[in-house]
Amino acid sequence: MFRMKGLSLLLLAFLSAEAGAQQMNQAGYISRSVKRLFLDRDYARREFVIYDISGQAAFRGMTTRAEKWSFSGTRICFADFSGLTKPGTYQLQLEGSPVRIAFRIAEDSYSDLLKKLLKSFYFARSSVELEKEYAGVYSRPAGHPDTLAYVHPSAASPSRPAGSVIRSPGGWYDAGDYNKYIVNSGITTFTLLHATELFPALFANLEMEIPESGNGIPDILDEVLVNLRWMMTMQDPADGGVYHKLTSKRFCGMIPPYKDTLTRYVVMKTTAASLDLSSVLAKASRIFRNYPEQFPGLADSCLQMAQKAWNWSQAHPDILYEQPPDITTGLYRGKDDRDEKLWAALELSLATGRKEYLQGLEYIPAFCAIPNWSHVGMLGLLSWLSSSQQPQGEWEDLAREQILRLAEKYFDIYARSAYRVSLDTFPWGSNSELANQGMIFLHAYQLTGERRFLEAADASLGYLLGANPVDYCFVTGVGHRSPMHIHDRRSASDNIDEPIPGLLVGGPSLQAREDCGEDAYPSRHPALSYIDLPCSYSTNEVAINWNAAIVFLVSGLEHYLNFFEKSDDEP
Repeated sequence: MFRMKGLSLLLLAFLSAEAGAQQMNQAGYISRSVKRLFLDRDYARREFVIYDISGQAAFRGMTTRAEKWSFSGTRICFADFSGLTKPGTYQLQLEGSPVRIAFRIAEDSYSDLLKKLLKSFYFARSSVELEKEYAGVYSRPAGHPDTLAYVHPSAASPSRPAGSVIRSPGGWYDAGDYNKYIVNSGITTFTLLHATELFPALFANLEMEIPESGNGIPDILDEVLVNLRWMMTMQDPADGGVYHKLTSKRFCGMIPPYKDTLTRYVVMKTTAASLDLSSVLAKASRIFRNYPEQFPGLADSCLQMAQKAWNWSQAHPDILYEQPPDITTGLYRGKDDRDEKLWAALELSLATGRKEYLQGLEYIPAFCAIPNWSHVGMLGLLSWLSSSQQPQGEWEDLAREQILRLAEKYFDIYARSAYRVSLDTFPWGSNSELANQGMIFLHAYQLTGERRFLEAADASLGYLLGANPVDYCFVTGVGHRSPMHIHDRRSASDNIDEPIPGLLVGGPSLQAREDCGEDAYPSRHPALSYIDLPCSYSTNEVAINWNAAIVFLVSGLEHYLNFFEKSDDEP
Protein backbone atom coordinates (compact mmCIF):
# COMPACT_ATOMS: atom_id res chain seq x y z
CA MET A 1 0.00 0.00 0.00
CA PHE A 2 1.20 3.49 -0.79
CA ARG A 3 0.15 6.66 0.98
CA MET A 4 -0.75 9.41 -1.47
CA LYS A 5 -0.72 13.18 -1.04
CA GLY A 6 -2.55 14.75 -3.95
CA LEU A 7 -1.00 13.09 -6.99
CA SER A 8 2.44 12.78 -5.40
CA LEU A 9 3.62 9.69 -3.59
CA LEU A 10 5.19 10.39 -0.23
CA LEU A 11 8.06 8.13 0.72
CA LEU A 12 6.65 5.62 3.19
CA ALA A 13 8.53 2.62 4.54
CA PHE A 14 6.59 -0.37 5.78
CA LEU A 15 9.12 -1.77 8.17
CA SER A 16 9.19 -5.17 9.80
CA ALA A 17 9.88 -5.09 13.51
CA GLU A 18 12.35 -7.95 13.10
CA ALA A 19 14.32 -6.20 10.39
CA GLY A 20 16.31 -3.80 12.59
CA ALA A 21 17.74 -0.53 11.29
CA GLN A 22 16.29 0.64 7.98
CA GLN A 23 17.08 4.25 7.16
CA MET A 24 16.92 6.23 3.95
CA ASN A 25 16.03 9.61 2.48
CA GLN A 26 12.34 10.03 3.35
CA ALA A 27 11.68 12.99 1.04
CA GLY A 28 12.16 11.12 -2.23
CA TYR A 29 14.84 11.17 -4.91
CA ILE A 30 15.56 12.81 -8.22
CA SER A 31 16.99 10.80 -11.11
CA ARG A 32 20.66 11.56 -10.52
CA SER A 33 20.64 11.64 -6.71
CA VAL A 34 22.50 9.27 -4.39
CA LYS A 35 20.11 6.50 -3.30
CA ARG A 36 21.05 4.35 -0.31
CA LEU A 37 19.10 2.30 2.20
CA PHE A 38 20.97 1.60 5.44
CA LEU A 39 20.23 -1.72 7.11
CA ASP A 40 21.08 -3.74 10.18
CA ARG A 41 24.26 -5.83 9.92
CA ASP A 42 22.18 -9.01 9.60
CA TYR A 43 21.33 -7.96 6.05
CA ALA A 44 24.92 -7.61 4.83
CA ARG A 45 25.90 -9.22 1.53
CA ARG A 46 22.33 -9.99 0.57
CA GLU A 47 20.65 -9.58 -2.79
CA PHE A 48 17.91 -6.98 -3.17
CA VAL A 49 15.44 -6.36 -5.96
CA ILE A 50 13.53 -3.17 -6.74
CA TYR A 51 10.13 -3.50 -8.40
CA ASP A 52 8.24 -0.81 -10.24
CA ILE A 53 4.56 -0.11 -9.70
CA SER A 54 3.58 -2.80 -12.24
CA GLY A 55 5.55 -5.45 -10.33
CA GLN A 56 8.39 -5.69 -12.85
CA ALA A 57 11.97 -5.91 -11.58
CA ALA A 58 13.64 -2.55 -12.31
CA PHE A 59 16.95 -2.91 -10.47
CA ARG A 60 18.99 -5.61 -8.73
CA GLY A 61 21.96 -5.29 -6.41
CA MET A 62 23.82 -6.61 -3.41
CA THR A 63 24.05 -4.99 0.00
CA THR A 64 27.52 -4.11 1.26
CA ARG A 65 29.44 -5.80 4.04
CA ALA A 66 28.67 -4.59 7.55
CA GLU A 67 30.76 -1.78 9.02
CA LYS A 68 30.75 -0.23 12.48
CA TRP A 69 30.14 3.48 12.95
CA SER A 70 31.74 4.43 16.23
CA PHE A 71 29.53 7.50 16.64
CA SER A 72 26.41 5.34 16.88
CA GLY A 73 28.00 2.15 18.17
CA THR A 74 26.15 0.17 15.52
CA ARG A 75 27.19 -2.08 12.64
CA ILE A 76 25.31 -1.44 9.45
CA CYS A 77 25.37 -2.18 5.73
CA PHE A 78 23.59 -0.49 2.87
CA ALA A 79 21.89 -1.10 -0.43
CA ASP A 80 23.00 1.37 -3.11
CA PHE A 81 20.57 1.83 -5.97
CA SER A 82 21.84 5.15 -7.32
CA GLY A 83 21.88 3.52 -10.75
CA LEU A 84 18.08 3.49 -10.79
CA THR A 85 17.20 6.80 -12.44
CA LYS A 86 13.80 6.43 -14.10
CA PRO A 87 11.10 8.49 -12.33
CA GLY A 88 8.42 6.36 -10.77
CA THR A 89 7.07 4.57 -7.71
CA TYR A 90 9.09 1.61 -6.46
CA GLN A 91 9.38 -1.01 -3.77
CA LEU A 92 12.64 -2.51 -2.56
CA GLN A 93 12.63 -6.13 -1.37
CA LEU A 94 15.46 -7.93 0.41
CA GLU A 95 16.16 -11.56 -0.34
CA GLY A 96 14.68 -13.87 2.27
CA SER A 97 13.25 -11.01 4.30
CA PRO A 98 9.80 -9.54 4.95
CA VAL A 99 11.28 -6.07 4.47
CA ARG A 100 9.43 -3.98 1.88
CA ILE A 101 10.53 -0.38 1.37
CA ALA A 102 8.49 1.97 -0.80
CA PHE A 103 10.04 5.09 -2.34
CA ARG A 104 9.66 7.39 -5.31
CA ILE A 105 11.89 9.06 -7.87
CA ALA A 106 10.45 12.32 -9.18
CA GLU A 107 12.05 15.37 -10.72
CA ASP A 108 10.24 17.71 -8.31
CA SER A 109 11.44 15.99 -5.12
CA TYR A 110 14.22 18.50 -4.39
CA SER A 111 12.39 21.55 -5.71
CA ASP A 112 9.36 20.78 -3.52
CA LEU A 113 11.66 20.40 -0.53
CA LEU A 114 13.43 23.65 -1.38
CA LYS A 115 10.15 25.58 -1.47
CA LYS A 116 9.21 24.24 1.94
CA LEU A 117 12.60 25.13 3.43
CA LEU A 118 12.47 28.66 2.01
CA LYS A 119 8.88 29.20 3.15
CA SER A 120 10.05 28.68 6.75
CA PHE A 121 11.60 32.15 6.61
CA TYR A 122 8.21 33.67 5.89
CA PHE A 123 6.88 31.92 8.99
CA ALA A 124 9.76 33.50 10.96
CA ARG A 125 8.81 37.09 10.07
CA SER A 126 8.62 39.48 12.99
CA SER A 127 6.42 42.59 13.33
CA VAL A 128 3.87 41.57 10.67
CA GLU A 129 0.69 39.57 10.48
CA LEU A 130 0.97 36.22 8.75
CA GLU A 131 -2.11 36.18 6.55
CA LYS A 132 -4.18 33.04 6.06
CA GLU A 133 -3.80 33.35 2.29
CA TYR A 134 -0.07 32.71 2.64
CA ALA A 135 0.31 31.02 6.03
CA GLY A 136 -2.74 28.77 6.03
CA VAL A 137 -3.34 27.23 9.45
CA TYR A 138 -0.16 28.93 10.70
CA SER A 139 -1.59 32.43 10.21
CA ARG A 140 -1.23 34.69 13.24
CA PRO A 141 -1.50 38.34 14.30
CA ALA A 142 1.58 40.52 14.20
CA GLY A 143 3.95 40.25 17.11
CA HIS A 144 6.85 42.39 18.31
CA PRO A 145 6.31 45.59 16.33
CA ASP A 146 9.69 46.83 17.63
CA THR A 147 8.74 50.43 17.01
CA LEU A 148 9.69 51.11 20.64
CA ALA A 149 13.10 49.54 21.14
CA TYR A 150 15.03 51.05 24.03
CA VAL A 151 18.74 51.73 24.00
CA HIS A 152 20.23 49.60 26.75
CA PRO A 153 22.90 51.25 28.94
CA SER A 154 25.50 48.97 27.32
CA ALA A 155 24.63 50.52 23.96
CA ALA A 156 24.44 54.17 25.03
CA SER A 157 26.17 56.86 22.98
CA PRO A 158 26.13 60.69 23.05
CA SER A 159 23.46 60.85 20.35
CA ARG A 160 21.50 57.94 21.79
CA PRO A 161 21.76 57.89 25.58
CA ALA A 162 20.41 55.01 27.64
CA GLY A 163 16.63 54.89 27.51
CA SER A 164 16.40 56.47 24.05
CA VAL A 165 13.83 54.91 21.76
CA ILE A 166 14.60 53.70 18.25
CA ARG A 167 12.58 51.89 15.61
CA SER A 168 13.81 48.44 14.56
CA PRO A 169 10.85 46.52 13.06
CA GLY A 170 10.89 43.54 10.79
CA GLY A 171 13.41 40.79 10.31
CA TRP A 172 13.18 37.14 11.29
CA TYR A 173 12.93 35.54 14.69
CA ASP A 174 16.31 33.96 15.25
CA ALA A 175 15.49 30.51 16.56
CA GLY A 176 13.09 29.02 19.08
CA ASP A 177 12.89 32.42 20.78
CA TYR A 178 11.65 35.83 19.60
CA ASN A 179 14.87 37.82 19.70
CA LYS A 180 16.92 39.05 16.75
CA TYR A 181 20.70 38.85 16.61
CA ILE A 182 22.95 40.54 14.05
CA VAL A 183 25.72 37.94 14.22
CA ASN A 184 23.45 35.03 13.38
CA SER A 185 21.46 37.09 10.90
CA GLY A 186 24.73 37.82 9.15
CA ILE A 187 25.66 34.29 8.14
CA THR A 188 22.00 33.48 7.43
CA THR A 189 21.46 36.38 5.06
CA PHE A 190 24.82 35.81 3.38
CA THR A 191 24.03 32.14 2.72
CA LEU A 192 20.75 32.97 1.00
CA LEU A 193 22.33 35.80 -1.01
CA HIS A 194 25.17 33.51 -2.01
CA ALA A 195 22.71 30.90 -3.27
CA THR A 196 21.03 33.49 -5.48
CA GLU A 197 24.42 34.61 -6.78
CA LEU A 198 25.50 31.08 -7.74
CA PHE A 199 22.16 29.67 -8.92
CA PRO A 200 20.21 32.62 -10.38
CA ALA A 201 18.36 30.57 -13.00
CA LEU A 202 17.06 28.22 -10.31
CA PHE A 203 15.51 31.03 -8.28
CA ALA A 204 14.27 33.16 -11.16
CA ASN A 205 10.86 31.46 -11.24
CA LEU A 206 10.75 29.64 -7.92
CA GLU A 207 7.74 30.99 -6.04
CA MET A 208 7.22 30.55 -2.30
CA GLU A 209 3.61 31.77 -2.10
CA ILE A 210 4.47 34.85 -0.04
CA PRO A 211 2.84 38.31 -0.27
CA GLU A 212 5.56 39.53 -2.64
CA SER A 213 5.28 36.64 -5.11
CA GLY A 214 4.75 37.77 -8.69
CA ASN A 215 6.40 41.18 -8.31
CA GLY A 216 9.14 40.42 -10.82
CA ILE A 217 11.78 39.80 -8.15
CA PRO A 218 12.91 36.30 -7.17
CA ASP A 219 10.98 35.36 -4.04
CA ILE A 220 14.17 34.44 -2.22
CA LEU A 221 15.39 38.05 -2.61
CA ASP A 222 12.05 39.43 -1.44
CA GLU A 223 12.41 37.30 1.67
CA VAL A 224 16.05 38.26 2.19
CA LEU A 225 15.01 41.93 2.07
CA VAL A 226 12.72 41.36 5.05
CA ASN A 227 15.75 40.63 7.20
CA LEU A 228 18.22 42.89 5.43
CA ARG A 229 16.09 45.96 6.08
CA TRP A 230 15.86 45.05 9.75
CA MET A 231 19.64 44.64 9.93
CA MET A 232 20.04 48.12 8.51
CA THR A 233 18.01 49.57 11.40
CA MET A 234 20.57 48.18 13.84
CA GLN A 235 23.27 50.61 12.74
CA ASP A 236 23.65 53.82 14.70
CA PRO A 237 23.55 56.46 11.94
CA ALA A 238 25.62 58.85 14.03
CA ASP A 239 28.78 56.74 14.12
CA GLY A 240 28.19 53.57 12.06
CA GLY A 241 28.48 51.14 14.96
CA VAL A 242 26.07 48.20 15.01
CA TYR A 243 24.10 46.85 17.96
CA HIS A 244 24.72 43.21 18.75
CA LYS A 245 21.09 42.22 19.25
CA LEU A 246 17.51 43.35 19.75
CA THR A 247 16.11 41.45 22.69
CA SER A 248 14.02 41.35 25.81
CA LYS A 249 15.98 41.02 29.03
CA ARG A 250 14.95 37.39 29.39
CA PHE A 251 13.32 34.75 27.26
CA CYS A 252 9.55 34.79 27.38
CA GLY A 253 7.55 31.66 28.07
CA MET A 254 6.20 29.27 25.45
CA ILE A 255 3.63 31.76 24.18
CA PRO A 256 2.68 33.09 20.72
CA PRO A 257 4.68 36.09 19.48
CA TYR A 258 1.72 38.45 19.69
CA LYS A 259 1.31 37.66 23.40
CA ASP A 260 4.91 38.50 24.31
CA THR A 261 4.84 42.02 25.74
CA LEU A 262 8.28 42.10 27.35
CA THR A 263 10.19 45.35 26.79
CA ARG A 264 12.74 45.14 24.00
CA TYR A 265 16.24 46.64 23.93
CA VAL A 266 19.13 47.10 21.54
CA VAL A 267 22.22 45.90 23.36
CA MET A 268 25.89 46.87 23.00
CA LYS A 269 27.72 47.78 19.82
CA THR A 270 30.38 45.20 18.95
CA THR A 271 33.12 44.84 16.39
CA ALA A 272 31.76 41.48 15.21
CA ALA A 273 28.23 42.81 14.67
CA SER A 274 29.57 45.82 12.78
CA LEU A 275 31.78 43.69 10.54
CA ASP A 276 29.00 41.16 9.93
CA LEU A 277 26.65 43.94 8.85
CA SER A 278 29.38 45.43 6.68
CA SER A 279 29.96 42.07 4.98
CA VAL A 280 26.33 41.31 4.28
CA LEU A 281 25.51 44.81 3.02
CA ALA A 282 28.56 44.83 0.74
CA LYS A 283 27.44 41.55 -0.81
CA ALA A 284 23.84 42.77 -1.01
CA SER A 285 24.99 45.91 -2.82
CA ARG A 286 26.41 43.79 -5.62
CA ILE A 287 23.31 41.66 -5.97
CA PHE A 288 20.71 44.42 -5.74
CA ARG A 289 22.61 46.53 -8.24
CA ASN A 290 20.98 44.20 -10.76
CA TYR A 291 17.56 45.62 -9.80
CA PRO A 292 17.93 49.41 -10.12
CA GLU A 293 14.34 50.02 -11.19
CA GLN A 294 12.71 47.81 -8.59
CA PHE A 295 14.92 49.05 -5.75
CA PRO A 296 16.25 52.49 -6.68
CA GLY A 297 19.14 53.54 -4.48
CA LEU A 298 19.17 50.34 -2.40
CA ALA A 299 22.53 49.11 -3.67
CA ASP A 300 24.15 52.48 -2.95
CA SER A 301 22.61 52.66 0.53
CA CYS A 302 23.85 49.16 1.32
CA LEU A 303 27.38 49.99 0.26
CA GLN A 304 27.49 53.29 2.13
CA MET A 305 26.30 51.64 5.33
CA ALA A 306 28.76 48.78 4.82
CA GLN A 307 31.65 51.23 4.58
CA LYS A 308 30.43 53.15 7.61
CA ALA A 309 30.24 49.97 9.68
CA TRP A 310 33.74 49.03 8.51
CA ASN A 311 35.09 52.41 9.55
CA TRP A 312 33.55 52.03 13.01
CA SER A 313 35.11 48.59 13.39
CA GLN A 314 38.51 49.97 12.42
CA ALA A 315 38.20 52.66 15.07
CA HIS A 316 36.87 50.16 17.63
CA PRO A 317 38.72 46.87 17.09
CA ASP A 318 38.29 43.83 19.33
CA ILE A 319 35.16 44.95 21.16
CA LEU A 320 33.78 41.52 21.99
CA TYR A 321 30.26 41.09 23.25
CA GLU A 322 29.88 41.01 27.04
CA GLN A 323 26.50 40.01 28.39
CA PRO A 324 25.14 42.74 30.69
CA PRO A 325 24.09 41.43 34.13
CA ASP A 326 20.40 42.13 33.47
CA ILE A 327 20.31 40.34 30.07
CA THR A 328 20.01 36.53 29.89
CA THR A 329 19.17 35.85 26.24
CA GLY A 330 21.45 34.41 23.53
CA LEU A 331 25.11 35.42 23.56
CA TYR A 332 26.51 34.85 20.06
CA ARG A 333 29.84 35.86 21.53
CA GLY A 334 32.93 34.91 19.57
CA LYS A 335 36.45 34.79 20.96
CA ASP A 336 38.07 36.70 18.11
CA ASP A 337 36.88 39.03 15.38
CA ARG A 338 39.70 38.63 12.87
CA ASP A 339 37.60 36.21 10.83
CA GLU A 340 34.85 38.83 10.60
CA LYS A 341 37.43 41.34 9.45
CA LEU A 342 38.65 38.97 6.74
CA TRP A 343 35.09 38.43 5.52
CA ALA A 344 34.24 42.14 5.49
CA ALA A 345 37.47 43.17 3.77
CA LEU A 346 36.98 40.67 0.95
CA GLU A 347 33.33 41.63 0.46
CA LEU A 348 34.10 45.35 0.43
CA SER A 349 36.94 44.87 -2.02
CA LEU A 350 34.59 42.99 -4.33
CA ALA A 351 31.86 45.61 -3.97
CA THR A 352 34.12 48.64 -4.52
CA GLY A 353 37.00 47.27 -6.60
CA ARG A 354 39.34 48.91 -4.10
CA LYS A 355 42.42 46.95 -3.01
CA GLU A 356 43.14 48.99 0.09
CA TYR A 357 40.70 46.84 2.07
CA LEU A 358 43.11 43.95 1.55
CA GLN A 359 46.23 45.76 2.75
CA GLY A 360 47.60 44.09 5.86
CA LEU A 361 44.71 41.64 5.87
CA GLU A 362 45.47 38.65 8.05
CA TYR A 363 44.73 35.13 6.83
CA ILE A 364 44.25 32.63 9.67
CA PRO A 365 43.49 29.05 8.57
CA ALA A 366 41.63 28.25 11.79
CA PHE A 367 39.05 30.93 10.97
CA CYS A 368 38.48 29.55 7.47
CA ALA A 369 36.89 26.32 8.59
CA ILE A 370 33.38 25.00 7.92
CA PRO A 371 31.21 28.13 8.19
CA ASN A 372 29.17 28.85 11.27
CA TRP A 373 28.24 32.07 13.03
CA SER A 374 31.51 32.10 14.99
CA HIS A 375 33.75 31.16 12.03
CA VAL A 376 32.92 33.35 9.03
CA GLY A 377 36.27 33.80 7.32
CA MET A 378 35.38 31.11 4.80
CA LEU A 379 32.35 33.15 3.69
CA GLY A 380 34.65 35.82 2.31
CA LEU A 381 36.66 33.22 0.41
CA LEU A 382 33.48 31.71 -1.05
CA SER A 383 32.35 35.13 -2.24
CA TRP A 384 35.77 35.95 -3.64
CA LEU A 385 36.00 32.77 -5.68
CA SER A 386 32.37 32.81 -6.84
CA SER A 387 32.02 36.45 -7.84
CA SER A 388 32.01 37.42 -11.49
CA GLN A 389 33.96 40.52 -10.42
CA GLN A 390 36.63 38.40 -8.78
CA PRO A 391 40.15 39.76 -9.28
CA GLN A 392 42.98 37.36 -10.00
CA GLY A 393 45.89 36.97 -7.62
CA GLU A 394 46.90 35.55 -4.28
CA TRP A 395 43.44 35.68 -2.72
CA GLU A 396 41.98 33.66 -5.58
CA ASP A 397 44.71 31.04 -5.15
CA LEU A 398 44.29 31.01 -1.39
CA ALA A 399 40.52 30.67 -1.62
CA ARG A 400 40.76 27.79 -4.07
CA GLU A 401 43.41 26.05 -1.98
CA GLN A 402 41.45 26.42 1.26
CA ILE A 403 38.13 25.25 -0.19
CA LEU A 404 39.68 22.19 -1.81
CA ARG A 405 41.68 21.39 1.33
CA LEU A 406 38.51 21.37 3.41
CA ALA A 407 36.61 19.41 0.78
CA GLU A 408 39.30 16.72 0.64
CA LYS A 409 39.41 16.49 4.43
CA TYR A 410 35.68 15.91 4.72
CA PHE A 411 35.49 13.71 1.64
CA ASP A 412 37.98 11.37 3.29
CA ILE A 413 35.74 11.19 6.37
CA TYR A 414 32.73 10.58 4.13
CA ALA A 415 34.42 7.79 2.15
CA ARG A 416 35.48 5.94 5.32
CA SER A 417 32.19 6.37 7.19
CA ALA A 418 29.86 3.41 7.56
CA TYR A 419 26.98 5.86 7.08
CA ARG A 420 28.72 7.59 4.16
CA VAL A 421 28.54 10.92 5.90
CA SER A 422 31.28 13.48 6.55
CA LEU A 423 30.35 14.15 10.19
CA ASP A 424 33.00 13.25 12.74
CA THR A 425 31.93 15.67 15.48
CA PHE A 426 28.49 16.39 16.85
CA PRO A 427 28.46 19.96 18.13
CA TRP A 428 25.33 21.89 18.96
CA GLY A 429 23.59 22.16 15.60
CA SER A 430 25.36 19.11 14.12
CA ASN A 431 22.85 19.00 11.27
CA SER A 432 23.88 22.52 10.25
CA GLU A 433 27.53 21.48 10.46
CA LEU A 434 26.80 18.74 7.94
CA ALA A 435 24.79 21.04 5.66
CA ASN A 436 27.67 23.51 5.62
CA GLN A 437 30.08 20.70 4.81
CA GLY A 438 27.78 20.03 1.87
CA MET A 439 28.19 23.67 0.86
CA ILE A 440 31.95 23.16 0.71
CA PHE A 441 31.51 20.00 -1.38
CA LEU A 442 29.35 21.94 -3.83
CA HIS A 443 32.00 24.64 -4.19
CA ALA A 444 34.67 21.97 -4.69
CA TYR A 445 32.53 20.49 -7.48
CA GLN A 446 32.11 23.96 -8.97
CA LEU A 447 35.90 24.35 -9.00
CA THR A 448 36.91 20.90 -10.23
CA GLY A 449 33.92 19.24 -11.89
CA GLU A 450 34.73 16.08 -9.91
CA ARG A 451 31.44 14.29 -9.33
CA ARG A 452 32.65 12.64 -6.13
CA PHE A 453 32.16 16.00 -4.39
CA LEU A 454 28.62 16.23 -5.73
CA GLU A 455 27.96 12.69 -4.47
CA ALA A 456 29.24 13.59 -1.00
CA ALA A 457 27.04 16.68 -0.89
CA ASP A 458 24.00 14.65 -1.93
CA ALA A 459 24.77 12.00 0.69
CA SER A 460 24.86 14.78 3.29
CA LEU A 461 21.33 15.70 2.33
CA GLY A 462 20.29 12.06 2.45
CA TYR A 463 21.49 11.83 6.05
CA LEU A 464 19.51 14.93 7.02
CA LEU A 465 16.40 13.50 5.38
CA GLY A 466 16.46 10.14 7.13
CA ALA A 467 19.53 8.08 6.20
CA ASN A 468 20.82 8.33 9.76
CA PRO A 469 20.91 6.07 12.83
CA VAL A 470 17.91 7.67 14.60
CA ASP A 471 15.70 7.23 11.50
CA TYR A 472 14.39 10.80 11.58
CA CYS A 473 13.97 13.13 8.67
CA PHE A 474 15.26 16.18 10.52
CA VAL A 475 13.10 18.63 8.51
CA THR A 476 9.64 19.21 9.96
CA GLY A 477 6.68 18.25 7.80
CA VAL A 478 8.76 16.05 5.50
CA GLY A 479 8.85 12.25 5.32
CA HIS A 480 7.09 9.61 7.42
CA ARG A 481 9.03 10.33 10.64
CA SER A 482 10.00 13.93 11.31
CA PRO A 483 10.19 16.03 14.50
CA MET A 484 6.80 16.82 16.00
CA HIS A 485 7.73 18.50 19.29
CA ILE A 486 10.40 21.03 18.40
CA HIS A 487 11.84 23.66 20.73
CA ASP A 488 10.10 26.60 19.10
CA ARG A 489 7.76 29.02 20.83
CA ARG A 490 5.61 29.51 17.74
CA SER A 491 4.93 25.82 17.23
CA ALA A 492 4.62 25.07 20.93
CA SER A 493 1.89 27.68 21.42
CA ASP A 494 -0.25 27.60 18.26
CA ASN A 495 -2.48 24.65 19.26
CA ILE A 496 -1.68 22.90 15.96
CA ASP A 497 -0.47 19.31 16.15
CA GLU A 498 1.99 19.64 13.26
CA PRO A 499 4.90 22.03 13.79
CA ILE A 500 5.65 24.77 11.27
CA PRO A 501 6.92 22.88 8.20
CA GLY A 502 10.32 23.20 6.57
CA LEU A 503 12.39 23.69 9.73
CA LEU A 504 15.71 21.88 10.20
CA VAL A 505 16.27 20.88 13.83
CA GLY A 506 19.73 21.02 15.36
CA GLY A 507 20.26 17.27 15.49
CA PRO A 508 22.18 14.82 17.68
CA SER A 509 24.67 16.25 20.17
CA LEU A 510 26.06 15.52 23.61
CA GLN A 511 26.10 19.22 24.51
CA ALA A 512 23.65 20.65 27.06
CA ARG A 513 21.77 17.40 27.74
CA GLU A 514 20.72 18.89 31.05
CA ASP A 515 17.94 20.66 29.14
CA CYS A 516 15.65 17.62 29.39
CA GLY A 517 17.83 15.70 31.85
CA GLU A 518 20.45 13.05 31.08
CA ASP A 519 17.98 10.21 31.61
CA ALA A 520 15.72 11.51 28.85
CA TYR A 521 18.31 10.88 26.14
CA PRO A 522 18.51 7.39 24.65
CA SER A 523 22.29 7.02 24.39
CA ARG A 524 25.71 8.45 25.17
CA HIS A 525 26.73 7.77 21.57
CA PRO A 526 26.75 11.24 19.98
CA ALA A 527 24.91 10.22 16.79
CA LEU A 528 22.08 8.73 18.88
CA SER A 529 21.81 11.60 21.37
CA TYR A 530 18.65 13.13 19.96
CA ILE A 531 15.19 13.46 21.44
CA ASP A 532 12.00 14.88 19.92
CA LEU A 533 10.85 16.93 22.90
CA PRO A 534 10.32 20.71 23.30
CA CYS A 535 12.69 20.80 26.27
CA SER A 536 15.60 19.66 24.10
CA TYR A 537 16.96 22.96 22.89
CA SER A 538 20.32 21.20 22.47
CA THR A 539 19.03 18.81 19.77
CA ASN A 540 15.50 19.84 18.77
CA GLU A 541 15.61 23.63 18.45
CA VAL A 542 15.43 25.39 15.09
CA ALA A 543 17.44 28.39 13.87
CA ILE A 544 17.54 30.58 10.78
CA ASN A 545 21.24 29.92 10.09
CA TRP A 546 20.64 26.15 10.14
CA ASN A 547 17.80 26.51 7.68
CA ALA A 548 19.86 28.73 5.41
CA ALA A 549 22.58 26.07 5.25
CA ILE A 550 20.21 23.33 4.09
CA VAL A 551 18.57 25.77 1.64
CA PHE A 552 21.97 26.26 0.03
CA LEU A 553 22.65 22.53 -0.01
CA VAL A 554 19.32 21.63 -1.63
CA SER A 555 19.47 24.50 -4.13
CA GLY A 556 22.99 23.54 -5.21
CA LEU A 557 21.99 19.91 -5.69
CA GLU A 558 18.84 20.89 -7.57
CA HIS A 559 20.93 23.19 -9.76
CA TYR A 560 23.68 20.68 -10.61
CA LEU A 561 21.69 17.43 -10.61
CA ASN A 562 18.46 18.63 -12.19
CA PHE A 563 19.14 21.90 -14.00
CA PHE A 564 22.30 20.71 -15.74
CA GLU A 565 20.72 17.35 -16.47
CA LYS A 566 18.66 19.18 -19.08
CA SER A 567 21.66 20.82 -20.72
CA ASP A 568 25.23 20.13 -21.70
CA ASP A 569 26.59 22.74 -19.29
CA GLU A 570 28.99 21.87 -16.50
CA PRO A 571 30.42 24.05 -13.76
